[in-house]
Amino acid sequence: MFHYFINMIHFALVQLSKKHTEIFGTFIEIILYYNWELTIYYDKDNDPYTFLNYYNKLFNINLNILSTSELIVNKNNHDYFIFTSSADNSHIDSYFTQSSMASRCIYVNHQAQHCQPHMIKNIQMSPVIKLKDLENKIITCIVPFYRSYKKIHSTSLKTNLAIIGAIRPHQKDKDLSLLINLLDKCKNGGYNIYIFMRKMDWKVISNKNKFLKNNSNIKFFPGLSTEKMIEKLKEVKFILPLSQQDGWFYWQRLTGTIPLAINLNIPLVMDIKLAKIYNLENCCILYENNINEIIDKIMSITHDDYYKLIENVVLFKREQASLNKKRFLDICLEQI
Repeated sequence: MFHYFINMIHFALVQLSKKHTEIFGTFIEIILYYNWELTIYYDKDNDPYTFLNYYNKLFNINLNILSTSELIVNKNNHDYFIFTSSADNSHIDSYFTQSSMASRCIYVNHQAQHCQPHMIKNIQMSPVIKLKDLENKIITCIVPFYRSYKKIHSTSLKTNLAIIGAIRPHQKDKDLSLLINLLDKCKNGGYNIYIFMRKMDWKVISNKNKFLKNNSNIKFFPGLSTEKMIEKLKEVKFILPLSQQDGWFYWQRLTGTIPLAINLNIPLVMDIKLAKIYNLENCCILYENNINEIIDKIMSITHDDYYKLIENVVLFKREQASLNKKRFLDICLEQI
């Protein structure tokens, strides 16, 4: 029966707030693979950091993107609705939360606390997210990896490392001390740290930590569009999540730097505990407590060893993309 419907299914990919288009690539890749129809509901023009322009180029397609205001008008045009952030629950029309729609609506969870009783079909963005009240719920884990990006980065002879996303003093996600220790350890240069974050986030963290502005090894790229950021990441050898050990990324949410790095074929530098959670040990240079443990290895890695890491990244994301495809099909076909 599934094969009968394979060319007839029409998906709506729905993001009602200004965030999380970075996860769309996985769903777009799967839906295009099966030649299903796809409409995206997102107010793209309000988001200067949207990934959708990048996905148009990556998948060589002109994605059908409509305003979120048109979703309820077109509700009868789609077979499945994927709400890409369960945190948007307060903005979801009651039409989609009624029990008769439970089989057709799939909710993406970025944090466990956002899951609501009417969300029967759920996708966790990370294995660390543990949904509560599991009775009568269907749950699968899809970390947003996709295969379609084929390029190999970092032809630069210099060791360029990248930090992506805000470093906020009040949050338990990134650990600024890891960066401080790295800069103290490597005072002789020979490397750059590229920092990509929004202008306001940079203003807050750099005013609080003046060394970020005054260190010649730090290169800040303020508020780049996704396309320009990815172009700049071609110069980067490693991406650093800077995860605070046992912080939010270990028990509550996905750090977006992991799928971004893997999708762009860039190895990571991360602690072994977090790497094991995602089965990434072969795709990273690993430390136990501090980046300083392996800084010499980062700076002196040979061409052959580096490209072996990239090969491992490519093989890993190929395997994960196949697993994502299977899990996506399973949750769509699951009857309630």
